[in-house]
Amino acid sequence: MARPLEKPFAEATTTPSLYGRGTVSICRRGNNGSILVAAINRPKVKNALNDDVYEDLIEVLEQAKNDPSIAAVVWTGAGTYFSSGADVNDGHFETANKKKAVTESILQKPGGRFMIAIVSFPKVLCAAVQGPVIGIAATALMQCDLVFFSDKAFFWAPFSRLALVPELTSSATFLETMGLSKANELLLLGKRINAQTALEWGICSRVMSDCDTGGDPFHPHSLASRMCAELDQNLLSLPNGHATAQVFTDLVKGARRSRMHQVLLRELAVLDQRFQNGEVVEAAKQLVIGGTKNKTPRSRL
Repeated sequence: MARPLEKPFAEATTTPSLYGRGTVSICRRGNNGSILVAAINRPKVKNALNDDVYEDLIEVLEQAKNDPSIAAVVWTGAGTYFSSGADVNDGHFETANKKKAVTESILQKPGGRFMIAIVSFPKVLCAAVQGPVIGIAATALMQCDLVFFSDKAFFWAPFSRLALVPELTSSATFLETMGLSKANELLLLGKRINAQTALEWGICSRVMSDCDTGGDPFHPHSLASRMCAELDQNLLSLPNGHATAQVFTDLVKGARRSRMHQVLLRELAVLDQRFQNGEVVEAAKQLVIGGTKNKTPRSRL
């Protein structure tokens, strides 16, 4: 059962504080605190995403959406990893033993509701990728309006290793962003790419160096802080900057949201089939990633 909220969203200030179930740290940045920075705060497990993280991120996005004083959200991570992906120790694979369709159950579970929340978020959503980003966290970047990488980051979406499917609309967004062949380098072959390649392939718009702040996402020289400064100076501090941000986001992404929702449902339907025939569980048992064979990895990738 989720723990009670530790910090009400309305009390977010320029001083970082833990939010919700304690898996995400938040603070305000920018002109009049119009930028909300949300940092996944599980550095001991490389910011692996479990149900508590999903719930906290869902609530952050929902409340940011409904708060007129917030114009943009910047998503980042505490420590050296942006995120190592979904946490395999959080019971995700238990759905394979249930008769209920995974398509239905996933959409009702925190992971599925997080996917819906990020696809449908109506305001400016940015990612400051200060370290490696893997799995569902990597595919979530494709729903962001701006993505900056640290030169220490890498991008990896090895879903084929687990007999999964392209997650969180990546079956469409990778193709749109980089073309079929490069998309399949990532999806079919599980290619891991560095920050410079991510820039060249259109995953991010900028690679920045000198962002090592000892894992503190709120340090004045962190990648997230530098992204906030860019947003504040070049958009939100302009006359009617808040309104402009909303208008541009609606025009650029508005028509796309319903299409992405349909892509997401299609991916989950195929994932259901793979769970039901046992392919996912079998692949998980055989997975070897940076450790001993059959050792359960911290992240599902």
